[in-house]
Amino acid sequence: MPRIELPPLTSGPVRLRPPTEADVAAIAAACQDPDIQRFTRVPSPYTAANAREFVHFCRDTLQRGTGVHLLAVDTDDEVLGAVGLGIDLADFSGELGYWVAPHARRRGVARRGCRLLLELAFGPLQLGFVGLHAAASNQASNGLARALGFTLEGTLREAMIDGPSGDRSAPRCDANVWGLRPHEYSPA
Repeated sequence: MPRIELPPLTSGPVRLRPPTEADVAAIAAACQDPDIQRFTRVPSPYTAANAREFVHFCRDTLQRGTGVHLLAVDTDDEVLGAVGLGIDLADFSGELGYWVAPHARRRGVARRGCRLLLELAFGPLQLGFVGLHAAASNQASNGLARALGFTLEGTLREAMIDGPSGDRSAPRCDANVWGLRPHEYSPA
């Protein structure tokens, strides 16, 4: 798959766009949140250098056609969160992930952003499957997966750490594996 060209991605007050160097401080600030560090794989501690690496990663995956990783911003261009779709070019499948900044939670940011990426995945990108992994203890992410129409494919026992990424002393937790196929997705 060549470079991914993005159409406008907007849903209500949420717009998705590639991150830039100007977003480094906002990304770094959001990723200080203990829940983002607990339920995602962002480095802990999270630094401005990590945010810069993320900006470059997002640009590079779009260039190579191996992913779409974008910031969710509001009408004032304030960073609300991030949504991403890693793409497996061999299987034409993807894995969805996201985080929402604490100040933007319970405003539909993840739902809107994920729907936009799913429409891209099953539309122009023509993927045949999108997966999502969520810690079994993460009620919000499991609820979002259900609301988006994903099917619980199974649970991987003690597959994740339940703590900051890379913390070997953190307890382990189960990971729910969710899956969605194009014919199962219904834009709402």
